[in-house]
Amino acid sequence: MAALAGFAGRAAADDVVRSEVDARKVGLHDQVQLTITVEGSHLPNQAPMPALTNLQVVGGPAVSTQMSFVNGHMSQSRSWTYALEPQAVGRAEVGPVTVKLGSTETSAPAIPIEVVAGSVKPQPAPQRSNDIFDEDPFSRLGRQRQAEPRLFVEAKPSRTRLYVGEPLLLTYYLYTQTGVSGLQLAQAPQFQGFWAEDLNSPERPTGEAITVDGVTYRRFPVMMKLLFPTRAGRLTIPAATLSIGIPRQSFFDVGGVVQRSTKPVTVEVRPIPEEPGFSGAVGHFRADASVDRPNLSLGDAATLRFKVEGSGNLKWVDRAPEVNVQGAKVYPPQVKSDLRASSAGISGSRTWEFVIVPQTSGTIEIPSLAFSYFDPSKERVVRSETPPVPLRVAGGAPGAAAPVPMTATAPALRGGPLPLRADLELGSRSFPFSGKAVAVAAGLALVLHGLLWGSGRLGQLRLGGPRGAAAPRSTRSALRDLERIGRDGMSKEKAAGLIEKTIHGVFGSLDGQEDERARAVRDLLDEVHSVRYAPQLGDYSEKLRELAAHAVEVVRRWA
Repeated sequence: MAALAGFAGRAAADDVVRSEVDARKVGLHDQVQLTITVEGSHLPNQAPMPALTNLQVVGGPAVSTQMSFVNGHMSQSRSWTYALEPQAVGRAEVGPVTVKLGSTETSAPAIPIEVVAGSVKPQPAPQRSNDIFDEDPFSRLGRQRQAEPRLFVEAKPSRTRLYVGEPLLLTYYLYTQTGVSGLQLAQAPQFQGFWAEDLNSPERPTGEAITVDGVTYRRFPVMMKLLFPTRAGRLTIPAATLSIGIPRQSFFDVGGVVQRSTKPVTVEVRPIPEEPGFSGAVGHFRADASVDRPNLSLGDAATLRFKVEGSGNLKWVDRAPEVNVQGAKVYPPQVKSDLRASSAGISGSRTWEFVIVPQTSGTIEIPSLAFSYFDPSKERVVRSETPPVPLRVAGGAPGAAAPVPMTATAPALRGGPLPLRADLELGSRSFPFSGKAVAVAAGLALVLHGLLWGSGRLGQLRLGGPRGAAAPRSTRSALRDLERIGRDGMSKEKAAGLIEKTIHGVFGSLDGQEDERARAVRDLLDEVHSVRYAPQLGDYSEKLRELAAHAVEVVRRWA
């Protein structure tokens, strides 16, 4: 009862975290009881265990949830109780406790404890005898006059027949003819066969007058659960037991705590028809597809957003639609959710964001995407489809390959880096060639090609090998470049581009090669591209360091 009364005294308070021990000075042979309590509108399922100095946990946690009504205002709290044992004489401490409540963090300070030799905790008082002359005569009289309070609890479902994945609102009601000082779950309900979502009860429930079997009560909603059955058949929600604090009613009445239990609730759950492509979603939804850049340059990336919006069990749905775009590389999606739970169910949206990198110029098309869900009102699977989305890609002749495809398709000189998209754009901005200049440049290229061929042949004659010492110097240079990854505040795109440029410079084109070396290089480049074009949703520094280390292994083994 003390716990109930203490909770009631904090009604209408803001979210708070409290850490308490039953003694600040204990003996080495004593135990310390630590209780962590969270009060407010956002109750976590678990409170973090604080750091312990010169103490160890020997029992717990025992978890209890309390609710109380004071002047029509309902508040709630949850407590975790541990048994601690000191380790040595001297100083001990229970560290600070920090709990995230909604969007904020609330902390309770550290608690110092003094540990002395022996035992200093008082022993429990001996049991009183049954002799009536050893007790207050008014206490027995009060107990004789105290009447059993008229109250009970009920678990009421919003429906008793539904489909797998369809929401059921379960409301726990308190019916009472007397005041209530506290409410605590003595035995929490178990929801076997259901996926459960907690719903916030009204902050100030006023209650309603209701007649049951000819008797008038005041009914208050004390707890609400949103339940989604996960299998078909006859499912039973077992009884829940609540401890209810009763305040003092008269001079001879000292109040007390009574327990009341709900009746079990049974529901019939119907199966969902099996159909190919069914997502598992149950409710009412609509799908939409869009891109952030319908017009882009060859080598750039666009983000495709596939959004499903509506009401139902969207939290269950984690499988992304399959996206295949001819003429483009599609990377695995990032998932974003904006979902809210209410008495009507879960509503909001879930969005999958795909990064699409065109590998050819012209107009390419993102095909229609489908989302299939079960509509309980229609009792059938419904298919929502999006219209095709065009992407117009500029740069090069229509149908030209991207400058930097996933595996190099253009021959490259060994030891010389392939130009990246940024390098090509910089060149086009800095040197606007005329037609005559292009012709002169082409002639110079032929002359240089001849000189390079001749010098290569001369090197072969002098050194007796096809490459001479060029490859080792290129490898050393590549390793030096890879060591720069993750330094100097390098951006994700720049770091990934440097790895890609270095690998292309060392290995050149691997088209048509299917040996282990070619597969290792292609796998590495695929990982690099995935990071380079991924949406900036977090810190990629650790992933980039892993890729750089992987690239070093590939270069040292295969270059």
